[in-house]
Amino acid sequence: MDDLQSFAADFIQANRILKIVSPLGEDQLLPERVTIEEGISSLFEIKLSARAKKPSVKPEELIGRLMDISVEVQQGDGEGAVRRPFNGLVTELNEGPPITRGLRSYSMVLRPQMWLLSRRSDCRIWMDKTSIDIVETLFSEHGIPAPDTSGVITPPPPQHYSVQWNETDLAYLTRRFEEDGLFYWFSHEDGKHKLHVADSARSWLGPSPSAQGEGRVRLAQGSADRNHITEWSRRYSYVPGQRAGADWNFETPRMVPGTMTPSLVQMPEATKRELYEYPARISSVAEAERAEKLRMQASEADHDRVFGGSTSRILEAGRRFTPYEVAHPDHVYEEHVVVKAVHTVVDRSYETNSNEPEYTNTFEAVPSRVPMTPHRETKRPRIEGAQVAIVAGPAGEEIHPDQYGRIKLWFPWDRKAKKDGSDTCWVRVSQVWGGGTWGAQVIPRIGMEVMVAFVDGDPDRPLVTGVVPNPSNTVPYDLPANKTRMVMRSNTHKGTGFNEMTFEDEAGQENMFFHAQKDQTTRVLNDRTKRVDRHEVSAIGGNRAVEVSGNQKHEVGGSMNTVVGGTGPMAMALMGSVQGMAGQTASLLSQAGQIAGGGGPGLGAFVGTLASSALGFLSIGGLGSRQGVVSGPSPRSDAGTALAGSGTGVGEDASNLFPLPGIMNTIVGSFQSTSVGVAKAEQIGVSKVTNIGQTEMINVGKQQNLAIGKVQSITIGEEQNTNIGKAQGTVVGEKITVNVGKLYGLVAGEKYRGESKVWEVFAEDKIFLSAPGGYIEINKTGIRLYALKIDIEGNQINFKKGGPGQEPSCLRQMSKSSTPFVRI
Repeated sequence: MDDLQSFAADFIQANRILKIVSPLGEDQLLPERVTIEEGISSLFEIKLSARAKKPSVKPEELIGRLMDISVEVQQGDGEGAVRRPFNGLVTELNEGPPITRGLRSYSMVLRPQMWLLSRRSDCRIWMDKTSIDIVETLFSEHGIPAPDTSGVITPPPPQHYSVQWNETDLAYLTRRFEEDGLFYWFSHEDGKHKLHVADSARSWLGPSPSAQGEGRVRLAQGSADRNHITEWSRRYSYVPGQRAGADWNFETPRMVPGTMTPSLVQMPEATKRELYEYPARISSVAEAERAEKLRMQASEADHDRVFGGSTSRILEAGRRFTPYEVAHPDHVYEEHVVVKAVHTVVDRSYETNSNEPEYTNTFEAVPSRVPMTPHRETKRPRIEGAQVAIVAGPAGEEIHPDQYGRIKLWFPWDRKAKKDGSDTCWVRVSQVWGGGTWGAQVIPRIGMEVMVAFVDGDPDRPLVTGVVPNPSNTVPYDLPANKTRMVMRSNTHKGTGFNEMTFEDEAGQENMFFHAQKDQTTRVLNDRTKRVDRHEVSAIGGNRAVEVSGNQKHEVGGSMNTVVGGTGPMAMALMGSVQGMAGQTASLLSQAGQIAGGGGPGLGAFVGTLASSALGFLSIGGLGSRQGVVSGPSPRSDAGTALAGSGTGVGEDASNLFPLPGIMNTIVGSFQSTSVGVAKAEQIGVSKVTNIGQTEMINVGKQQNLAIGKVQSITIGEEQNTNIGKAQGTVVGEKITVNVGKLYGLVAGEKYRGESKVWEVFAEDKIFLSAPGGYIEINKTGIRLYALKIDIEGNQINFKKGGPGQEPSCLRQMSKSSTPFVRI
């Protein structure tokens, strides 16, 4: 064995068609066969069969390491030889059996470092990145040298939101390249290889460096000579006449973005053959034009294709070459570029010197004026069903929408999520209704768990379809205890309050509960009708203003109690002194009824009821229910159930304010003012009692008329003063009686005049008439006459005697006389 190993050690790679430079050391691997597949927009693959001088090669010595394989292009000694390098990453190592001369057979596969992107998959969101940004980012993350992107003449626009969904980095990158019309290939040097990315035919590379500047390749059909194209056939394919596509953009609802791009390849009636797609993943006409142009270019790239074979070792994917024929110089070929090649190299010289090494290749080429715009062959991922997401936004904010009500999210599968509203695009929220400034508006809030569907299953098009509770965002009321409630409750922005609308559907407890944390505003542009079949209880903590532009009608079937100056217990305390007037009021009402003739059979019972009533105040139980309405506990925990019960209690107690219907009681604690612009009419069926504790003042601007059908009684405790600016007239149909307790005085500024058929003056003690010229005094002793001068004239004068005991008789006689004794 030692002799065999010593014999094998003599094998070297010098002056051979194939040469390997590996981490095992120089000449430790002896290549026997190599197949190399390379092409545009595909990863190259190098399959190598070799003999190893080492009896055993450990996998870690080769797998994951770069290795060079070179093919001899031009013979020469030492540095004079021209070789074409291939560099790749060992991704597979297959150990074969020991073979002759102490060597072991191995086979291995080499691929580009870009292949490593297929070894990592992810769920990841890319925001505002171009496909160039992505390839540079991924290569950096994988530790791969940066690609050459100088061939991208028109940089693609960034995609605002793009999701890598359960895809390998390679699949996602390839998909983005295809969507942006970017194609790529690899170039090789000793010790390294490089990715080239391009979007234009102008970006094809020149001849291979191993061609030493020569871009022409001799074409000789059927030739077996070295460095000849031995096969050349051309295939033309039918190309659809045009590409078209459309999509929906919610921001332009009146226009569906879309366009059509005709083919530059002329085909008979080609315009009748159109490839149309929806959705085309575009949002504007400009994007549609770009997308359909790229799709058309991809179809056109398949139109003109050359299939060939050769022994030329300088044909390389992505590089230009021009065929020429010596035998037929009149055949002119345009410049082509290799788009696919399979190189096969066999070297059996380690076994025998009689076998010449072999090199052949097959290739595909297109005119170099053609860009190899790729088809979208990489499958787009789909998300079937719904996903869970959490609403996100800036720190310190609770609600974070845009002008369309869209929100930001973070997904549990996004391991790079910052959860600050920067992880996703703005995501639309499905509403129950939507129109032109009308419809529903419910904005999920930061931290809520939402369900997300995807339009057409596209991960790039999320749509929030609903909000779901969880232990951090619990239901409004405990379940299943409150399973009969349908609830819509909001939460005060950056506060602890809430607005709520709840429907309780439990049989016998049905209730609609509304809670406004601050204000409730209602506007009705036409009619508003409300029907309450039982009680209605309202408690207003501040003020109430009602303005009626037309008419107002108010009907109360029972009785009505109005108190101004206090509410609840405060009203009762404020009116304590007035309550004592209830009996007085009843007494006066009874007297008025008696004066008016009884007032009907029910007046007595009515008066008794009023006298025993509390003037419409709630009972102790009613006040307790009122307290539950005015200042009861927060209804947040029971959807207003306790509040409803308190309102019912107040309504029930209000039924007992007055035992009889038809009573209206008004109590004003301090001051009442009534102003009427034109007229006021007041009608009272039986009696009216006005009870004023101290003072009444009536001001009439011009005229007051008082008409009393039968009797008017005025009782004044101490004094009555009447001040009339000009004149007073009193007309009494039958009799006027004035009773004065002490003094009755009349003062006239100029004249006092009285006229009557009979004027009777009677005094218990004295009558005294006085004037500047004298006076007359009549008392119990007689008549005393005093005057500066007395003149008595008359046709007849009679003096008759009489006594004081006969005064009435005397007076009656005097009243019958045509010449009365006293004339004023």
